[in-house]
Amino acid sequence: MVRTEKRKAMSATVRTMNYLLSGSLLALTAALITEGALRLPLVFGWLICINVFTFVFYGVDKLNSIWEDEKAENKALKARIPEAALLLLALAGGSPAAALAIALLPHKTAKDWFLIRFLFIVIIQGIALYFLWDMLPWPGTSAAS
Repeated sequence: MVRTEKRKAMSATVRTMNYLLSGSLLALTAALITEGALRLPLVFGWLICINVFTFVFYGVDKLNSIWEDEKAENKALKARIPEAALLLLALAGGSPAAALAIALLPHKTAKDWFLIRFLFIVIIQGIALYFLWDMLPWPGTSAAS
């Protein structure tokens, strides 16, 4: 019995890392493409792309949460994204898209613990943005000044 619980915990951890890494790598690839194509600084390309992928991941998880099908083989196709992966995508810079998905879809609104952790991430990012504001590569300015 302990072995089964350990296997479930490991699979949840592995699934979380799979979703986080796939979203992050897709966002990084798209950010590098937008940097070259649109001449955006990499940080802005990253923020645009990670927000797009974060919204997509929240949307996929919402669709899978409301998808009802009686067939056992179709239930196996439901791929719920772990809450930890959704929170880590928000932490990686996708918190605006996560907030939009929470508000528009509405997704994870009944889970108080999820919302508390999400709010904590937003507060930490707000504090970091406050202290790093002058270091960001705004158009027409130099980050080195």
